[in-house]
Amino acid sequence: MSQSQPLVLETAADILKFDRATGCLVSLRRVAAPDQDLIAWAPDHPAFVIGYLDEEREYRLLTATKAEQVEVQQDHRDGSQVLSASYHQIGDRDIHVTFTVHASEQDPFSRWRISLDNAAGLQVVDIQFPFLVCPYDLGGKPGSEAILLPFFNGRLIRAPGGGASGPTGKLLPDSWRSWEFTALNGGVDHYPGMQFAQFLAYYNDRGGLYLACQDTAGNVKRFRALHREPGVRLGIAHVGDWPRQGQRMIEYDTVLSSFTGDWYDAATMYRAWTLAQKWATPLHRRTDVPDWLLDSPVYITIRPQGILDDGPVFPVQEFLPYEDKCIPLLARLAERVGPLVAVMMGWERAASWVYPDCFPPVGGDASMTEFTRLARQRGWHTGSFCNGSRWVIGHLWNGYDGRDYYRQHGGDRSVCREADGARWRENWDQNWRPSHLCCLGTESTRRTAVDFVKRLIGWGFESIQFFDQNCGAATFACFAADHEHPPTPGKWMLAKMEQVIAEFREAAQVAGEEGVINSAEAGVNECCLPLFQETDLRVYPPGYADDFVPLYQFLFHECIVIQGMMGNAPEPYHLPIRNAANCVFGEIPGAVMIGDGTLLDKDTGNWAPWEPRVGSDDDAVEMIRTVTALRRGPGKAFLVFGRMLRPVAVEGIQTVEWTHGGRSHRIPAVFHATWQAPDDRVGVVLANWTGQEQAISVSDPHLVGSLTLHVSGRELRSASVPAAAGGISITLPPLSCALVEQETG
Repeated sequence: MSQSQPLVLETAADILKFDRATGCLVSLRRVAAPDQDLIAWAPDHPAFVIGYLDEEREYRLLTATKAEQVEVQQDHRDGSQVLSASYHQIGDRDIHVTFTVHASEQDPFSRWRISLDNAAGLQVVDIQFPFLVCPYDLGGKPGSEAILLPFFNGRLIRAPGGGASGPTGKLLPDSWRSWEFTALNGGVDHYPGMQFAQFLAYYNDRGGLYLACQDTAGNVKRFRALHREPGVRLGIAHVGDWPRQGQRMIEYDTVLSSFTGDWYDAATMYRAWTLAQKWATPLHRRTDVPDWLLDSPVYITIRPQGILDDGPVFPVQEFLPYEDKCIPLLARLAERVGPLVAVMMGWERAASWVYPDCFPPVGGDASMTEFTRLARQRGWHTGSFCNGSRWVIGHLWNGYDGRDYYRQHGGDRSVCREADGARWRENWDQNWRPSHLCCLGTESTRRTAVDFVKRLIGWGFESIQFFDQNCGAATFACFAADHEHPPTPGKWMLAKMEQVIAEFREAAQVAGEEGVINSAEAGVNECCLPLFQETDLRVYPPGYADDFVPLYQFLFHECIVIQGMMGNAPEPYHLPIRNAANCVFGEIPGAVMIGDGTLLDKDTGNWAPWEPRVGSDDDAVEMIRTVTALRRGPGKAFLVFGRMLRPVAVEGIQTVEWTHGGRSHRIPAVFHATWQAPDDRVGVVLANWTGQEQAISVSDPHLVGSLTLHVSGRELRSASVPAAAGGISITLPPLSCALVEQETG
């Protein structure tokens, strides 16, 4: 930091200090806790970083420290304090950057914007701004630090520095590789995509930082928490749409503020903003979500080909022909749990998940169509998960070689390109199903996808998860210069997703199938909430994964139907535990069916060998039945249409401990969550996954006056219960769930 006094901005919450010479943020302290500095500045920290492609189309970084001239000043405008910083001739190029920070003592947020003047013809991919590094030790209870990431379903990195002053291996280093758009970083790790919201938070028991973008146009971003000496870097890359010649001021604010509390408090700050935006229509007001989906049919998967993804490929005779084998198996289950959605997965001709060389399906079109007709005749629904916009060129377990098909059908014209022009290869499945990502910014990718979906609709499918592996409803990034988009990632990606979903909907309307829904894997990002009626979100039960928090449900549950047919939970109680978690987290329950009509009770996110058998099928089905009864009955206003709140105090929950297969587990016997219905009533939902009664007590200041207790066990029973100062005592039968709600007056 320069020797002169720093420039100071004050918000309603914070005091921010900037270096006069470099424009770097060197300190941020809460007004209420001036002894706690949330910034760990070092002399080599830049004010911003530019990511660009060089002459060899390699990704490089250019920092603010390379500017020949820097001008930093402070003034007042319209009642705000404004810091302006300008950087000229950056890296000996005709590149100029200006940023502003606005602060007001009436606003808890400081508001940051940056602009680029590019007269050098530089191909800018992203600008990383603001540049924030926080100490590993925030000066509170040792090890209480945590980083909240809106990634996959919700991630909380606890104690990233172990309470000390150094890294613990939980964070990657801050380097060009962490920010590069490349196959090594995957095709979905961006916003809008697997990063489903646009904010970060870092805090401990005393306080922390909240960093968010207030953008409604779907500009692509990367959010990262990385190791940068001497602490944790909270980074945002604003990706794409930067001019190669010309000027651009970023169109939205990035906001920064301190806060106190935990991840619920940070998420509440973001929810207050995101639910006021154009994408956040509540389910109870949406007109594109069919009644059959809102009635929570149980999701059951049937895989007619092979047992595993990465394993031998063969038709599963127990399921073929579909109309003769699958219907009786499903009917036996439906007698116990009610209406179903039968999801066919892995049915593709050449092998499971091979796309687009996938028709006719295993078992044939006629059998699939007749199966669907019989299912719908019974009041069920059918659908499929698919491979997404990825071109599979082989399956190594059955010798399928699709390279000639790829060439003959113009695959090269449709696939995404990395910055150096190479085909964007998917990395995680190369050892069994090599594939390339396809670009939605090509007509051939969209035409192939629409033709595929038309065929599924022609079979009678109503639940279509085409974007199964475009996780988070991500459009894959592409650098091709000859596609229908600029040659970098950018907001064209959202526009192309909107275009293809519109074509899917048109195909359903033309077929007279108004009840067809679209789904995506891993939590549909906020921009795409209006496009999809459902999302497949695989949660972890309490006590199972230390880094999982139900952030997605907390933010967006009220806007989209969530189903939990797949997910992880420990054996030998996998399905009772997982569907108890589905219950309290507001997800439709479900499971995978095996050849004798029982349910796969293995600790897997999707597939596992059928033998040896694990768990009790009766217990698994009973848990699904009781959860479904509550969702379809008195819990509907909360578990289908509701908003998740901070959990209340529940006393008396026992911890169940056991060892199975060499793994030790400690799982609460009762899960719980608190919900608010659209009419503002508050309810507490509880689920007992064990085979024994569980006695607990619920204390919640929201629950006052007359209350109703609904218990879904062998029967669904409801009774009035008086609220008491010490809490409400509840006895949960085995494999049951319950709702305590305020009575309507």
